[in-house]
Amino acid sequence: MNDNPKLIKNGGKGTLFGNLLRGILKTGKKIGLPLLDAVTSGSASDIFKAISGDNVLSKEDKDMLVVEMQKDIEYEIELTKRWESDNKSQDWLPRNIRPLAVLNFTLLIDIVILSSMWGKPLGEAYLPLLMTMGITVIGGYFTLREYGKTKK
Repeated sequence: MNDNPKLIKNGGKGTLFGNLLRGILKTGKKIGLPLLDAVTSGSASDIFKAISGDNVLSKEDKDMLVVEMQKDIEYEIELTKRWESDNKSQDWLPRNIRPLAVLNFTLLIDIVILSSMWGKPLGEAYLPLLMTMGITVIGGYFTLREYGKTKK
């Protein structure tokens, strides 16, 4: 879970739910401790329960949090469906796009390492982008491979 490229600490923009929760906190509104516990260590169902059971947030804030959480879940479901569809395709390219992306990214990393050894280091501004891409491409590839193995 810590390798999620969407997380702000990993250089991402954050999830819709997380951004809304941070926005609520920035306005000075209070959030109950059970909700904060569920967000940091619970599952999606734990978070939904904590939102509904929170007696500090207003009904409007609770409703917004639930909607944003559902959007994040729907996004992940759609992404998984696309990857599964690629795997079931009869065409060569859709079935092999993920291995090709991993190969391309691995070659890119090799080029960056070799060029930095020869005095052409990559600018510091590109490092977060490269790290996010690596987590997304390589992490997504192997996660989906493992998921596919368990489905078979």
